[in-house]
Amino acid sequence: MNRETLLSQVAELVKAKLKPLVDEIDRNGLYPEEFMRELGAIGGFGAVGTEAEGGNGLGLATQIAVLREVGKECGATSFSAWCQAACAWYLHQTPNQAVKDKYLADILQGKVLAGTGMSNTVKHLAGIEKHNLQAERVDGGYTVNGALPWVSNIGEDHIWANTAQIGDSYVMFITGGQWEGVTLQACPEFCALEGTRTFSLNFKDVFIPDEDVIAAPEEFSDYIATIKSGFILLQIGIGAGVIDGSLGIIRIANVVNADVNSYLDDSYDSLKAALDEAWQTTEQLADLAWNNTPDNLATLKLRAAASELTLAAAQSAALHAGAKGYLMRSPAQRRVREAMFVAIVTPALKHLRKEIAALEAA
Repeated sequence: MNRETLLSQVAELVKAKLKPLVDEIDRNGLYPEEFMRELGAIGGFGAVGTEAEGGNGLGLATQIAVLREVGKECGATSFSAWCQAACAWYLHQTPNQAVKDKYLADILQGKVLAGTGMSNTVKHLAGIEKHNLQAERVDGGYTVNGALPWVSNIGEDHIWANTAQIGDSYVMFITGGQWEGVTLQACPEFCALEGTRTFSLNFKDVFIPDEDVIAAPEEFSDYIATIKSGFILLQIGIGAGVIDGSLGIIRIANVVNADVNSYLDDSYDSLKAALDEAWQTTEQLADLAWNNTPDNLATLKLRAAASELTLAAAQSAALHAGAKGYLMRSPAQRRVREAMFVAIVTPALKHLRKEIAALEAA
């Protein structure tokens, strides 16, 4: 398996199995479970794991490129795939071999579907909100209590990563829908991304054995530094895919209306040039993160720029399409809603700017 072969196979699967479902995913909240499992079976989540771990070892940059291929057709499913890849990334980096051996290979291969419940933790560490899950040390592990409002790509048969506060530190662990004391509740309806299996979570005296711990409290500070850049960079794959889809809409609109569309602020060529430049930087930063030498400030700045570019590209696609782009069935209308999500999902654009300002002031 090499990068070109993998991306070609992903593109073929997306065209054959995902493209026909896009409207059903967007309008009716269909969760494309079969596609997710097939994507895993061909190696679509395997780049963030070594061959010894059950992956293909192609690295973080390749995983981001896979998410981009998915996002070209469906931003929602690209986000679900990001959740899966992010959970695999956490386990790839864990110092606890037991939890890696127990879960990683199945996630990399799509045999088990997985989410990432880290939004609250990431915002808490940035001083934005309190930590919602609390842990206590008990014999053989931890008990966890609390609630989280939104966790995606999860279900009764899924697993996911969470962090709970314990004293002045945190413990990060794997849990799942069938764990005793875990309850999943439906969320209010979103304007997009309904097909991502997003639930609110309640934890009532949930026991987490030591073998399911990703990072113990004494390991957490060093561990979070190893995953943060990759966690953020993987999201750029979602945005890049939405931009690709928006560029396709612009290209079609210009077949008939190129003259009048030339008066719009953002053209196909300017957006494409900005995407190409950002993508080159993404691959460079991804290689640094994969080799455990991340550049966190550059990563935050790139992720913020990706949000801004995704918003600009989607809006421009709608404007290029004109009245047709305002129809509910128009892909331009869907891309606008997907782009909003790229700028809102943790770390949101305002969160990114807060962290950037803090680092630059230090």
